Amino acid sequence: MNKLETVEKLVYRLPCPICSRSEFQVNLNCEVPKSECDFHAVCGHCQYKFVVTTDSNIMEEFWLKIGKNLAGKGCPACGDNKLHLEFLCDVKSADCFFLVRCSDHGHFSRLCRDGAKFLF
Repeated sequence: MNKLETVEKLVYRLPCPICSRSEFQVNLNCEVPKSECDFHAVCGHCQYKFVVTTDSNIMEEFWLKIGKNLAGKGCPACGDNKLHLEFLCDVKSADCFFLVRCSDHGHFSRLCRDGAKFLF
C-alpha cells in the first residue's frame, strides 16, 4: 500500500470536524520550493479542507483508547455503560474536546484535553 492509499484509508474513518460526515477526497499538494508536499483532505459535503498529518493517525488511536476506557468506567453521572463519544472543535477558538453522552439517560460530560490524560 502506498502513502496515498494509507492516508485515504485513515481519512475515510474520520468524521469531518464541521459536518461530522466521512466523505473525503484526498489530494497531494506540492508547492515546490516553498514547502514540502503534504496531503489535504476535502470534505465532499461541506468542502472543509485540512492537512492530514501524523497527528491524525495518533488521534484515531487516542479515540479508541478513550472509548474503551470510558466503556469500562461508565457514565460519570449515572454509571451506565451505554455511551456515545464525539470529538468536537470550536473553529473560532480552536478549542477541541470529547463529549460523552449517556445513551439511555441523556447525560452529557465534556472531557477536555487536560482531563483525558487522567483516563490512562
